Amino acid sequence: MRSSLQSPNARRSARARPFGAARIASAAALMLIATTAHADDKEGAAALFTEAGRLVDTGNLAAACPKYEESLKLFDGLNTRYFLADCYERTGRVASAWSLYLEVATKAQAAGDEAKESKARERATAIAPRVSRLNVVVDDTRAAGLDLLRDGVPMPRAQWSVPVPIDPGPHAIDAKAAGKKPLHLDVTVATDGENSSVTLPPLESDPTAVPTASPSDAARTGVGDGRRVVGLVVGATGVATLAVGTVLGFAAKSRFDEARSSCDGDLCDASGVEVRASAVRRANAATVVFGLGAAAVIGGAVLWFTAPRAQTLAVGATPTGLIVRGVF
Repeated sequence: MRSSLQSPNARRSARARPFGAARIASAAALMLIATTAHADDKEGAAALFTEAGRLVDTGNLAAACPKYEESLKLFDGLNTRYFLADCYERTGRVASAWSLYLEVATKAQAAGDEAKESKARERATAIAPRVSRLNVVVDDTRAAGLDLLRDGVPMPRAQWSVPVPIDPGPHAIDAKAAGKKPLHLDVTVATDGENSSVTLPPLESDPTAVPTASPSDAARTGVGDGRRVVGLVVGATGVATLAVGTVLGFAAKSRFDEARSSCDGDLCDASGVEVRASAVRRANAATVVFGLGAAAVIGGAVLWFTAPRAQTLAVGATPTGLIVRGVF
């Protein structure tokens, strides 16, 4: 917050100016601008946006932020993002506010709105020194097969051993890997731009774990099953197409036979010429359809017989004996 001498309403008015003179205008913009949301979604978003503003005006920020979040789910508007960032900042979620201000600036720049872009970047720059970070240190030698979650959300490997912006307060780190006991760590991130760090210890072996097929084997099995299904569908389609071609062929022969009564050898009257032309067209169509059907049958057979088949075998020990599992 830029100045503690201003009242909350005065600060909100000054900060919101580039995003509309009043929140009512912003709510109206939500109703008029959207092209991807349904009408009911826009109406709901505008109602939630207005209610969030009322809660802010009464000082109930804890209830206002979730209203802005729900409004944003119904319609993704710059004003909603900006006021949500402002709400995050004022409730101590500085990292969330900082990243959201930058998102607003980027979207405003793309939309050609220099005023909104400038204001959002100004707010992001002002709070950047207050953004806290958390570094989850992972030894590279233990990274293989390891999965990390931060507060229940998968943590990308690119964020391992890197100070990542995060809101201050308590956070949970969970680690798991095949054949290892899962590990849970609680860490508290400091406020006011301080960095926190936690080092992931080695995971303990789990003697009760049942070996599983490797990801490559599982993927290979899935690919093989999928290819066989495709081969079956293609082959069945080919058989149906062959049947259609056969019907067309019989229809062509029937038309040729019908023309005999109007023809003497290759000499035909007008009626015979028309009937023979119809027979030729059906015969040509039968040839094309029959060829397509044959190609589909052959292609389906190739897909079926060339699909990979997994051949894995896993042996493991448990307190009650040996377990042998295989996929063939």
